[in-house]
Amino acid sequence: MSRRAAGVVLAVAAATAGLLSGCGGLRGRSLGDCRDDAALAAADRLMPACVDTVRGAMEVEREYLPGVLECEVGGFRKTPAALEAQAIVARTYLLAHLTRKGPDAVVRLDGTFQCWKAPTSEAVRTAVRATDDLVLHTAGDVLDANYAAGTPKREADCRPKPPGAAGYDAYATWADMRAAWVSARKAGKRLRFDGVGWTELLVTENEGRTGLGVEPTPFAPKRPTNRGAFGQWAAACLAGKRGYAAPDIVRFFFGADVEFSQPVPPPSAPPG
Repeated sequence: MSRRAAGVVLAVAAATAGLLSGCGGLRGRSLGDCRDDAALAAADRLMPACVDTVRGAMEVEREYLPGVLECEVGGFRKTPAALEAQAIVARTYLLAHLTRKGPDAVVRLDGTFQCWKAPTSEAVRTAVRATDDLVLHTAGDVLDANYAAGTPKREADCRPKPPGAAGYDAYATWADMRAAWVSARKAGKRLRFDGVGWTELLVTENEGRTGLGVEPTPFAPKRPTNRGAFGQWAAACLAGKRGYAAPDIVRFFFGADVEFSQPVPPPSAPPG
């Protein structure tokens, strides 16, 4: 099935489901009402017009994604390329979830999925509009597009400083910390760390890598659609300090051969 056809199947299935918005009147408008109100027709798009959430249905491009960017990276308004890259990744993450769970799936609005709050910044709306309906694929399948905050402690080249700089003195390198975390998970245990900087161990650097050379993230099962994880602090650094455009930021984390659903500039030589 082509990528465009896959989007049509999602849209048609969602449109015919006719689900109620929830019980007890605690949630907002229904999927049906949202689609009736949606300004964007989903029939010729990859993304459905609306997504159901724990607070009711939202238009994906006008309500849901701007709110995700506001909550996830709203502070990165001075690095619009990082906002655009996050919009591409967040949109892809949503589509991958709906592809696996079905177009009627109700999504959470907290850190267990993608956090959301009412958008107040025009910068996040601009980033969503600039990447409208743009998602990531690999071999025609929707990318998992996992992402994490990572650590704000970066070197001049935007790579992370050692874990000790973020307060994790027990580990000399992020590879050591990742290995310990993965080992604990395999043993059915959970290593707990303070703060969110520890999520750097989930982030991948796949710049210039292709095919089987792309490193997956331990955040998701090993499968063809797991091509790593985007790092939010790293993305802001790449945009602000190294001048990366959104497509190159995406390639930094997911590999040089990641597929975009729309034409984007080819990989550029990393700025000095």
